[in-house]
Amino acid sequence: MIEAYKKLDKDGSGELSIKDLKGTYNARNHPDVKSGKKTEDDILYEFLDTFELHSSLRGGRRDHVVTLEEFFEYYNNISANIDDD
Repeated sequence: MIEAYKKLDKDGSGELSIKDLKGTYNARNHPDVKSGKKTEDDILYEFLDTFELHSSLRGGRRDHVVTLEEFFEYYNNISANIDDD
């Protein structure tokens, strides 16, 4: 998981931000972008929000910056729902 995080952290800051995702994830073909409902940045921010959800439920702040701890917590919660993991 650390290697995956480092791969996403393009600037090596130790935090994932929209700057890190641009160029890595192409949101241009997302249905909401194609229809004009959302921008590419909207989609990238939603992606980052996915990783911050669990932390925010415990009182953490949603700031569109994903720490390694939030990244781990997200995957830990997913893993807990997979019986053979």
